Amino acid sequence: MPRYQPATAPDPDQLADPIVGMAIDAPAPHDSGLHRHRRAQLMYAVSGVLQIRIGHTRCVLPPTMAAWIPSGLWHQAETGKPFAYRSLYFDPAAYPALPRRPQVIAVSPLLRELIVRVAEWPLSPLEPAQQRLVEVLLDEAGRAPEQALSLPLPQDRRLLRIAEQLLQQPGDEATLEQLAAQAGASARTVNRLFQQQTGLGFSAWRRQLKMMEASRLLAEGESVSRVAAELGYAQDSAFIAMFRRHAGLTPGQLKRLL
Repeated sequence: MPRYQPATAPDPDQLADPIVGMAIDAPAPHDSGLHRHRRAQLMYAVSGVLQIRIGHTRCVLPPTMAAWIPSGLWHQAETGKPFAYRSLYFDPAAYPALPRRPQVIAVSPLLRELIVRVAEWPLSPLEPAQQRLVEVLLDEAGRAPEQALSLPLPQDRRLLRIAEQLLQQPGDEATLEQLAAQAGASARTVNRLFQQQTGLGFSAWRRQLKMMEASRLLAEGESVSRVAAELGYAQDSAFIAMFRRHAGLTPGQLKRLL
């Protein structure tokens, strides 16, 4: 497939092939608008950082990562800087065992080469060798570790008010008690509803948000000290310890990988 600008890419749902690949290179800014596909989508970030909203989940997609977007889910991708990605669109009738929920996965060198190769195939029925390659790709993607770069959003209006405030200002230092009072609920109720509606207690949800924002800022080239300050940490060491505890590597190590 040729490389496209977002506005000129064909609609994958109008194509007949069981898998459709597209290479998208674009200047900034970009806002895809809220849309959905009949097909499931695997989006791999080549360069730049995309912020994606998938249903009730927010995701950050830095380079070296990929996002699964299940069939039929409304989603929107935004960025303020130039970016490039490779997307594969799977017909769910031909590939019924794809992930049923949004997730961000790490991309191994093998998986990267498979995605890039398949994204460049011309539109035509798959040959047997190509089908075998797709099966290897799906097997490798299924084994890829999920990354802490997606964040489920609550549905309760009081919790949404808190979530939106923190999404706008991840470094906000307000306590749970203060945020709950502003939203008209008790801290106990907020924590219980966060657990019920997102699968995460409030503290874990807030930490996940900070991990996502830290990864986005690091991928965009910000220094570790600047990121720590943006997220409300008085000392770089406290931020580095939190990041390493939950990501398994330091912010500096992540920057070298991106």
